[in-house]
Amino acid sequence: MLSDCDSLLEISGDKTDSGEFVGRRPSDVPPGFLVLNFGAQNPVKAIRAKCLDCCCGNAAEVRKCVSTKCALWPFRMNSNPFRKRSPLSDGEKLRRVVQLNRASSGTITPT
Repeated sequence: MLSDCDSLLEISGDKTDSGEFVGRRPSDVPPGFLVLNFGAQNPVKAIRAKCLDCCCGNAAEVRKCVSTKCALWPFRMNSNPFRKRSPLSDGEKLRRVVQLNRASSGTITPT
């Protein structure tokens, strides 16, 4: 009997694979299936989840990680260090507070 995750496999069309199963391209998997089985994550959050998995769920160990040759190491703190954020102007901060206020049905008021 095939499990749901078996639908992520397909028989390879490459002759050198001798008809073995290979993982399907994620872009060929229906988005709803991916969300149900893997959660709707952005790549940085997926990397953080992998780092937590590697450190047995201990966030302090992720912070202390010394595996600097790991390709995920720079992203382990749930951010992309290569993408620097520019400071927000006061007008942009106010716009975002108002937007959040509308989204949360008036529970937050701008100061």
